[in-house]
Amino acid sequence: MKAAFLAGPLGLCATPALAAAFTDPATGLAIDPPSPFVLRPVRSATYDIAVVVNSSTGQPPLGPDGTYLCQIGYKVSPANSALTQEEINLAVARPEWLDNMAEALSRSFDITGKTIFVLDGATGVELVGTPKVALQGSAIFISIVDTPAGRTTVNCSTRPDQLAKALNAFRMIRAGITLPEDPR
Repeated sequence: MKAAFLAGPLGLCATPALAAAFTDPATGLAIDPPSPFVLRPVRSATYDIAVVVNSSTGQPPLGPDGTYLCQIGYKVSPANSALTQEEINLAVARPEWLDNMAEALSRSFDITGKTIFVLDGATGVELVGTPKVALQGSAIFISIVDTPAGRTTVNCSTRPDQLAKALNAFRMIRAGITLPEDPR
């Protein structure tokens, strides 16, 4: 990973450089979003691998308190390794799976969209929501895809008034993901 060095009042600090694409050779996870999106790997307490996505043009705009447009995270799931992709797809395609995911988010967000999609042969869940208190917080776009290797999550946010215009960009970012390879 290349690093850019920035000098500031506290001295030198290293931050990963922005890139147009990312690949993790250990898992096969790859992210290649369309222009004008750029990536930066980050450390995460939630994910084994995390990459943030921003727009070089500022469009779509970040959420009110956002520091990145999207975060793509991957977490190994030992429980998934006992299942085939077909078994996972059948479970995810059940209506109650989608409803349970939406229910969990509905405490803080009004769910304005929920659907199933397919990425790289894996069935995933897409949820879209706006903050319950309109003037507080960001509108969200979340995609979750389970595979035998683990879970890949796309979390994007923007200003609530920009969500409708941002959805296509968020879906294009998601479409640029190659999921981690089955470890078997």
